[in-house]
Amino acid sequence: MKVLFISDFTLEHSIGGAQVSNKLIIDKGRELGLDIKEHHLESSITDFFSSYDLVINSNLAAISHISPEKMPLITKFPNYVRLEHDSCNYLSSEGREDLFKNSKSNFFLSRYHYKFFTEMYGNYFKNVEIVYDPIDTSIFKKSQDEKIYDVVYCGYLHKLKGVNNLISFAKQNPNRKVSIFGWGDRDYTPLFDKVENIEFLGNKPHEEIAKILQQSKALFHYPIVNEPFCRMVAEALLCGVEEIIGDTERIGAYLEFQEVGYDNFKNGCENAAENFWSKIKI
Repeated sequence: MKVLFISDFTLEHSIGGAQVSNKLIIDKGRELGLDIKEHHLESSITDFFSSYDLVINSNLAAISHISPEKMPLITKFPNYVRLEHDSCNYLSSEGREDLFKNSKSNFFLSRYHYKFFTEMYGNYFKNVEIVYDPIDTSIFKKSQDEKIYDVVYCGYLHKLKGVNNLISFAKQNPNRKVSIFGWGDRDYTPLFDKVENIEFLGNKPHEEIAKILQQSKALFHYPIVNEPFCRMVAEALLCGVEEIIGDTERIGAYLEFQEVGYDNFKNGCENAAENFWSKIKI
């Protein structure tokens, strides 16, 4: 089967949660014997005039703004599925409805993700599937390590991810040590340096983050937007972090974990990439 996977980002260097998930899904598809071609922002439009058995479209914010001529072509493919990672608020209401209505399947990352879509846009989604972000549970798992970190933040530093809430929390809780591991859209070091109980330890490889979470008492994540799933929170829960500090009622992974329990949540993350391919209907 020939598959075209459309996303804003090249997956050669996977750093964001959506990129990591897309790469794991593509890797699993290739492992299953699929011939997958990646199309990203800088790819030629000629891809859209080739013959594919299946097209998967994922992150399209940059493509829709910088290469808008590609959008009508995406919805013209006879067999495509939508893999939604965020809120899709970058499209017009008409463009968004076309994207989802013409799709053979619409994948959301949690039941909360699907729920807030229907609340925002109406219930015109068909063939809805819920598949978690794929996570390597051989790495992200509970351990008996000593808890040497009090409160940690691990991931992308951005105002939408609640970096200002993180700084405010540290200021309001001087008795709690806040350790930050990550990278950002700007240099936040001058702001962190002004808060005595914050230590900024830079970005770490994904494998090291697992060990950090296993050694942490609490994770802080208080975004100012809805989190359809949130890889950071999911990985923390799988590593046995007992306290999630933030607006947990808006974090899909947390709500799923509370609903289904540790074992079912672990299985859902562990088998997510394979589940994705098994649920595609064309």
